[in-house]
Amino acid sequence: MRKCEYAKYCGNCSLIDIDYPEQLQLKKNYVQDIFDNNNIDINIPTPIGMFFPYKYRNKVHLAIKKFKGKIIIGFYEEGSRRVVDIKSCLLHDTWLGKLIEIVRGFVTKYRIEPYDNDTRTGIIRYVVARVIDGNIMCTIVTTTKNFAGREYLYAKLSEAFKRVSLYVNVNSRSDKLVFDDKGFSFVKGEKYLQSNILGVKYQISPNSFLQVNLEICKAMYNRAMELMDINTSDNIVDMYSGIGITSILFAKKCNKVVSIEYNKEATKNAEINKKLNNIANLDIYTGTCGDVINNIDIGGYAKCFLDPARSGAEPETINAIINSNIDRIVYMSCDPTTLARDIKLLQKDFILKSVECFDMFPHTNHIESIALLVRK
Repeated sequence: MRKCEYAKYCGNCSLIDIDYPEQLQLKKNYVQDIFDNNNIDINIPTPIGMFFPYKYRNKVHLAIKKFKGKIIIGFYEEGSRRVVDIKSCLLHDTWLGKLIEIVRGFVTKYRIEPYDNDTRTGIIRYVVARVIDGNIMCTIVTTTKNFAGREYLYAKLSEAFKRVSLYVNVNSRSDKLVFDDKGFSFVKGEKYLQSNILGVKYQISPNSFLQVNLEICKAMYNRAMELMDINTSDNIVDMYSGIGITSILFAKKCNKVVSIEYNKEATKNAEINKKLNNIANLDIYTGTCGDVINNIDIGGYAKCFLDPARSGAEPETINAIINSNIDRIVYMSCDPTTLARDIKLLQKDFILKSVECFDMFPHTNHIESIALLVRK
């Protein structure tokens, strides 16, 4: 496989010049060092990787700038606000090149000025898109609703993709957040992107979380199901449950699931996904995990699944688990540093049985992990 022509400047694939088996070994050593430095006695096996570790990303976040009169579309240089102008990416399939060409034509034809961070002028800031099964959900992030070309953009996307879901997000904030949660407006096409994973039907909206590597995502969910060791009589708490995919997987096997997620848009999707899959034994709550657990009766809930953001679980969540009847935890993590931190807190009452790693992001420094803990 040829190496990336943009890797010298772009920070999206920092390990691209290292042979893939060596990348996996580096990540194994990285996680092992973190646990050793935290005095956690566990042996970290080589991460589960991909047979073909390219073209795996189903989502892209494109920045748009203007430099010396030329439209620049691509990724930020690592550690800067400069944008690397790209035509393709080895981590995305050929759909990315089509999207960039369409966006460039749209911006040029309708003379839509890219946003300038220094002067805080201009209209278009980003294009965020997710492509699954040949269908695209595309969000144009702008500073105003007043710009032309929506019909043209939708028509061009419809020529390149099976189904199109087109949104605009108006974001006039001065910080680095890509979306303004209050700024979404539906333009045309399908309102939601729909697909299926491990027999679970799901639909997502523009700001919903979904793993960008569905091949490794499936492997992780399958392993999580094995580690949960679910029986038909089990009651399970699914924390940081997102759009409810894991909750639905568990609900198909157990007696009852409580699903907890802070993001209101995600829980709205989870309710829809619950109906799509005809699931009756699932209760979905919006709020922090600690607050919800402390305000509902989980006396009969013996198993727990955690999949928090990179910052890990909050102390209130850890304390709520310790003070509950939960005796089995499967913890899915996207940051081994916060995973080790949380495990140290849980080890007062739980025994760490295993930590396994999965290479969700080949050619990058990131690594995902699944830990199993059982109460002493």
